[in-house]
Amino acid sequence: LEHAQTARAWLQENVVTVSATAGDNGRLFGAVTTGEIADAIKEAGAGSVDKRKIEITTPMRSLGEYSVLVRLHPEVQATVDVKVARA
Repeated sequence: LEHAQTARAWLQENVVTVSATAGDNGRLFGAVTTGEIADAIKEAGAGSVDKRKIEITTPMRSLGEYSVLVRLHPEVQATVDVKVARA
């Protein structure tokens, strides 16, 4: 529980960046997946997060900033800001 609360504090204070291939109009070729977000969180230094614990409410199909919900523990949830940038 304490580890989940520490991870929540880190995730809510930082922005996680995901690189994706996009066209000239900013639309992605495909969409950002929970696996890509989990990898980006791990690369950012927050530790590993199970991709099945990440909930995407709005499909990420264009460049920009989004918010996703991460369930770290049954009692602990974090809202993570994800920036989708051009690769």
